[in-house]
Amino acid sequence: MRGITGWRVPGDVALRGGVALRAALTIVVTLLAGSVASHAAAQTKPQTKPQTKPQAPANPRPGSAAPAVPTPEQDRAALTNLLQKRFPALAIDDWSLGSAAFSPGVAVIPLGGANATNVNDILAIGKKAWERPFANGKSLATCFPNGGRRVASNYPQWDPQQNRVVTLEDGINACRVLHGELPFRLDDGLTMGAVSAYLRSLAVGQKLNVRVPPGPARTAYASGREWFGKRLGEKGMACASCHVLQAGGFWDEPDAPGGKRGLSPAVGQVLAWPRVEAGGRVRSLHQQFQRCMTRTGAEPFASGSPIFAEIEYFLANSSNGLTIRGAIPAH
Repeated sequence: MRGITGWRVPGDVALRGGVALRAALTIVVTLLAGSVASHAAAQTKPQTKPQTKPQAPANPRPGSAAPAVPTPEQDRAALTNLLQKRFPALAIDDWSLGSAAFSPGVAVIPLGGANATNVNDILAIGKKAWERPFANGKSLATCFPNGGRRVASNYPQWDPQQNRVVTLEDGINACRVLHGELPFRLDDGLTMGAVSAYLRSLAVGQKLNVRVPPGPARTAYASGREWFGKRLGEKGMACASCHVLQAGGFWDEPDAPGGKRGLSPAVGQVLAWPRVEAGGRVRSLHQQFQRCMTRTGAEPFASGSPIFAEIEYFLANSSNGLTIRGAIPAH
């Protein structure tokens, strides 16, 4: 396991950590209350060892009211405002490049570029699978409006029939099952990875527009928000520890250019996935969630788990209005 070491953070954030950010995050206090408070306490006393297997919060009954937290719109505005002050020279829309916007020596290769062979190959594989007829003559392309064009801009979404958050990958597998086909494995880069990358490529240039309607959807959103700010594992770190408190800084990774990897901001983060890595491997957003949990010393949840879907729902809403760029090659 490769831990996070050697923080490089902008300005004097590392010194002011808990105190300054506690004031700056007043509007999103329920998101990071535990994370910020424990961050400040860590400066003065050692932490007790946290759980390595976090227990999911009790799920309210369907139809119950969501917890009294800021609205999704207030969350998005507060997080954007906080991060914009941190990165005044960087356009907000560039946050959708993820860590590539901050990693030293990393240039994002546009789709179709001469050096993006792996990405183009993956998209070609995904296109073939997308259009390939099922045994009944239907295809993935027939399950979605306009053959799938622009639909990725509305995922993940709340499904009132299933009473849960449905990701784009859920939608792909639901189509296959509906037509008598076996679902793709979520961790298979040459099936689900390639198809989801291709489907997202059909929405390149669109603005993310994820809706969180009142009612049970707000409860799922609040759950994802809570998990994003929950400290886990032996290192006692939350998603927010890196992607809010330390966003724009760096952590040591020997395989990265210059030995450092940038820490992407929470706003825009979901738009930087899937990633096509060297050799054509596709890494999904949920696989990245798993990698981050492993780095904290926590046991990862399964790809496609309700908790990961709810975290994705929270992050997607926080990224509404940013531009979809399609699969980004990792370096």
